[in-house]
Amino acid sequence: MNRRYALSLSGALLASSCMTVLVAVPVARAQQASTAVTSTAASPAAAPRQILLQQARFWLQQQQYDNARQALQNAQRIAPDAPDVLEVEGEYQAAVGNREAAADTLRHLQQVAPASTAVSNLSDLLSERAISQSDLSQIRSLAGSGQNAQAVAGYQKLFHGGKPPRSLAVEYYQTMAGVPTQWDQARAGLAGIVASNPQNYRAQLAFAQALTYNTSTRMEGLTRLKDLQSFQSQAPVEAAAATQSYRQTLSWLPVNPDTQPLMEQWLSAHPNDAALREHMLHPPGGPPDKAGLARQAGYQQLNAGRLSAAEQSFQSALQINSHDADSLGGMGLVSMRQGDTAEAHRYFEEAMAADPKTADRWRPALAGMAVSGDYAAVRQLIAAHQYTEAKQKLATLARQPGQYTGATLMLADLQRSTGQVAAAEQEYRGILSREPNNQLALMGLARVDMAQGNTAEARQLLSRVSPQYASQVGEIEVSGLMAAASQTSDSARKVSILREAMAQAPRDPWVRINLANALQQQGDVAEAGRVMQPILANPVTAQDRQAGILYTYGSGNDAMTRQLLAGLSPADYSPAIRSIAEEMEIKQDLASRLSMVSNPVPLIREALSQPDPTGARGVAVADLFRQRGDMVHARMALRIASTRTIDLSPDQRLSYATEYMKISNPVAAARLLAPLGDGTGSGAGNALLPEQMQTLQQLRMGISVAQSDLLNQRGDQAQAYDHLAPALQADPEATSPKLALARLYNGHGKPGKALEIDLAVLRHNPQDLDARQAAVQAAVNSNHNSLATRLAMDGVQESPMDARAWLAMAVADQADGHGQRTIEDLRRAYDLRLQQVEGTRAASGPVGAHEEALAPPSTNPFQSRGYGHQVELGAPVTGGSYSAEAASPDTSDQMLSSIAGQIHTLRENLAPSIDGGLGFRSRSGEHGMGRLTEANIPIVGRLPLQAGASALTFSITPTMIWSGQLNTGSVYDVPRYGTFMATQAANQCAGHSSCGGLDFLSANHTQRIAAGAGEAGFAPDVQFGNSWVRADVCASPIGFPITNVLGGVEFSPRVGPVTFRVSAERRSITNSVLSYGGLRDPNYNSEVGRYARQVYGHDLTKQWGSEWGGVVTNHFHGQVEATLGNTILYGGGGYAIQTGKNVQRNSEREAGIGANTLVWHNANMLVRIGVSLTYFGYAHNEDFYTYGQGGYFSPQSYYAATVPVRYAGQHKRLDWDVTGSVGYQVFHEHAAPFFPTSSLLQSGANYVASNFVQNALPTDYLSQETVNSAYYPGDSIAGLTGGFNARVGYRFTRNVRLDLSGRYQKAGNWTESGAMISAHYLIMDQ
Repeated sequence: MNRRYALSLSGALLASSCMTVLVAVPVARAQQASTAVTSTAASPAAAPRQILLQQARFWLQQQQYDNARQALQNAQRIAPDAPDVLEVEGEYQAAVGNREAAADTLRHLQQVAPASTAVSNLSDLLSERAISQSDLSQIRSLAGSGQNAQAVAGYQKLFHGGKPPRSLAVEYYQTMAGVPTQWDQARAGLAGIVASNPQNYRAQLAFAQALTYNTSTRMEGLTRLKDLQSFQSQAPVEAAAATQSYRQTLSWLPVNPDTQPLMEQWLSAHPNDAALREHMLHPPGGPPDKAGLARQAGYQQLNAGRLSAAEQSFQSALQINSHDADSLGGMGLVSMRQGDTAEAHRYFEEAMAADPKTADRWRPALAGMAVSGDYAAVRQLIAAHQYTEAKQKLATLARQPGQYTGATLMLADLQRSTGQVAAAEQEYRGILSREPNNQLALMGLARVDMAQGNTAEARQLLSRVSPQYASQVGEIEVSGLMAAASQTSDSARKVSILREAMAQAPRDPWVRINLANALQQQGDVAEAGRVMQPILANPVTAQDRQAGILYTYGSGNDAMTRQLLAGLSPADYSPAIRSIAEEMEIKQDLASRLSMVSNPVPLIREALSQPDPTGARGVAVADLFRQRGDMVHARMALRIASTRTIDLSPDQRLSYATEYMKISNPVAAARLLAPLGDGTGSGAGNALLPEQMQTLQQLRMGISVAQSDLLNQRGDQAQAYDHLAPALQADPEATSPKLALARLYNGHGKPGKALEIDLAVLRHNPQDLDARQAAVQAAVNSNHNSLATRLAMDGVQESPMDARAWLAMAVADQADGHGQRTIEDLRRAYDLRLQQVEGTRAASGPVGAHEEALAPPSTNPFQSRGYGHQVELGAPVTGGSYSAEAASPDTSDQMLSSIAGQIHTLRENLAPSIDGGLGFRSRSGEHGMGRLTEANIPIVGRLPLQAGASALTFSITPTMIWSGQLNTGSVYDVPRYGTFMATQAANQCAGHSSCGGLDFLSANHTQRIAAGAGEAGFAPDVQFGNSWVRADVCASPIGFPITNVLGGVEFSPRVGPVTFRVSAERRSITNSVLSYGGLRDPNYNSEVGRYARQVYGHDLTKQWGSEWGGVVTNHFHGQVEATLGNTILYGGGGYAIQTGKNVQRNSEREAGIGANTLVWHNANMLVRIGVSLTYFGYAHNEDFYTYGQGGYFSPQSYYAATVPVRYAGQHKRLDWDVTGSVGYQVFHEHAAPFFPTSSLLQSGANYVASNFVQNALPTDYLSQETVNSAYYPGDSIAGLTGGFNARVGYRFTRNVRLDLSGRYQKAGNWTESGAMISAHYLIMDQ
């Protein structure tokens, strides 16, 4: 924070009045209001309306708008169209920011009372609201630096030559009083304000002080100051300021019979005032009596315009005391009025040299003799950031007679403020070569030396500065420390330097806020809050409030920011404070209106339709949505704000870029900052102010780090390093780029190198807990668990009250498998962080090796020797799961939320659990064959291991399946099941000789055909899993005709953003009752079966059994997945072998690629969309139900392209996840024999099929309608495919959760649907 923003009214003339009266004392103010009302009511001419309006105006001055509105409404009930009522109504509307309503009120007032003073008063007020605040701030800076003549000229230009607005009148005339030639006008102006409103204690104080500046009215001023001291209860602040001014004026008085009683009276009340006693014993300038009288007469004559008489009186005084500063100054005033500029200049210089303590009184007069138009032009150039032109103008002015010192001082100050330190130093030294004791040049050169780190030289210069500048000298010494702190990126050194500065200036709010910011950069939020607590809890000065506002605003505490703003006068708004105030106002107004609309876009456009010269408005709107977690509308607001104007100002670019960084969009931020160039004005863009330059550098470093992290998470470490390299080279001491470099190595699969860098940073600054956390994580990643534990324990010992130390300890403990200890660490971190947050809210209410590790690589260590590719940056990076993707900045503390989430997740991972459910599944197909209905009741128990990093799961699942009854009346279905073709043939030719060997069957003794039944059993399973390996051993349901031992193992190591999956598993194919549980052939023990085995003997027995089916797939699969920001890419392939009991052996090959990306999300919801390409093919088509077939979908080629869309979200205890897909499929199936495992059965089928009779009678073989071939025909089909899968869950308690799920799928030649209800119970304490 540049001190230029800190001191808006810091001049000697304003310091004792304007600054001090800004301190709010609520009780005293209430008493003051009461007194004002009482005194007014006591007047018999005072109407109730006037009393109410006076109350309203008082509360408006205190910014208590609710009270002001109530008083105004009461007055409106009495006389709604009275001019004074309309005037105050317009004042109220302007104060709350409703400019359009105020303008309407003015128009109404002009109609009601066009000639009233209320019209001109309200018009002046609205004109004041249109005044450029940046120009006003520049003018106040001039006044604060003692350049009163230039300040007055600036005011007059601001007022377009008219009278000042009422709210600016006091400071305007007070500044004018510091210009001797305009003192009469200033006195008259202040007198008029006091006469019109005697209760304006600020004006009373300013008037009294102005009177003391002139010897002819000094006694009157003393009397008024003494009277003001009696208003301790009504106006305690002004009374205290009056006391200080009274004492200062006593030191200006000569010691004579008239003044001595006043001094003695003061000493009786202040016996320790040694300076005044010394003044009385040894008054400056010799015998005071005659000289004082002559001097007093001279000023009286000067004020009356009698220049000759005044000159004679001043010369008389100088003959008595030639070093009388007041008389010398009087002669200067006389000479100036006579037009003798050179003589006036000489007298003023002699006056300042005679009494340096009062030199500031004459310096404005010297400046006033300059060409005011030229200086005004310079100020305009500076305000427009046209520094080159301003410097050229000042250089020209410096060559004019008598203007060298003033113009050169202004030039040097400008050069210093714009970073041209060497040029400023040369100019200061040039002044000192002519005027060795020029106090301003000495202090200016000292500031330059302090900024360059030449502390010894600066202090030598400051030793030559007069004692009256002791406070300025102290500020320069402190500013030197602050400059030294700003020049180092070593956070530990910065904190150390700023602590030294705070020891020298404990009440300086700017030292405190710089220290607090440095501590926050180290992550020590608690200590930062303790540093700021004194000025946040009890802000005494306007600067306290200014610093507090900046701190609370930066901390995101909008409520406290508004509270501090309420106690700060708008006159003390710096540009930064004014931007914050505007932002708070915009946020508050927009937030109140958002609750009434469903679509915020019109409100966003309306809010951004007004001019936004500083960027505060765009930031306010975007930040409101950011705090609410609505990143979509936050980005929209910034996009609208940053594109409304083609030529954005530096303030707008810096403001919008800062907000873009808050919403994790460094690319947009970088794009906005590009036109600023390097900020020096040498290339693109104009030269920036120092504070703007500092912000630009910080933003660019943050952008480099953020873009590097984005690309790192997307797996492109080479390009990430290219973004990071400039930051590493620009500031070798900066910590954040080094830690980002470590993250690059970690993402590149080199955790050892990452650990080396983290440890080097940590050795350089052992107090850096961010570096310690990174080092602990890197040690764990590189399997150095003992090192991680040691680092974490050191951090806890050094910073036991910092949450980050315990977070690092939690990482180390979890890596060692200490689950409960990890939870304790996290709980301690949570408690500490909570204390920090609540505390802030309450207050707001050996070297070589090290250097090698620290130094950035000379070349890109991540650049591949092959081709490279560019990644388009933009959206914020999030992970693959909903919780990560939907996460966004929240109004609550992010660290607290993160820790709470870790605790909750870890407690769940550590807690044993029991799950139970009821599920149903239905698959299409013919009754008794392909149709499948399944019901299961899974019961699952989970036992966590290794601090929740692994788990052992036991389950048993009772399962029932059935296919329905085979349609025995269908001549088409029967021969296609088991070996019923033979039975059907036998039945049709029973008793006929033409049937050959089947004549043992009589016509009245056919074989019964029946098939299709249910199966039941239970499936056991034991699983083990962790983050990179999963394995299980299980079985298909025991109780089914065929039970298989199953299981599998999957390895999924992750290297950076890439995950490799390799699996081998043996699983049941659950397409049908046949493939899942197997079937028993009803013919095996029938008469036909026995007859056939008798005829064919052992040959048939080897090819035909009583059961077939129970197919398992032995699957081997490999896949690569890459997470690139919001997008996941994957591709893989595999091979499988299918086997079953008495089933033809089969094989499968498969391949697939796909991608999905996050297209929308907010704090609680997300939408992902993707594309998937799938291929698989089997060697044999076994999708049939005759003996030897497998009963599962097995095309010889299958291709599908689908588009899946996923929508997931949560609201309080409810969460949901819905995925739908639609696509197109093409598959081809070859013809298949009825009996692929039995040549005998197949030859029989061939015989039957080849001997069918066209239009056969029942006595004939199977007809063509029944079967015309012993082969199932092949087929090629194309069509749509798709489906959905939905789940909704509700957590009743921390332990109990209920889930409902449903699904539907259409693929291949089948459809399948399913539903399940399940309950999850965690065995842990509430």
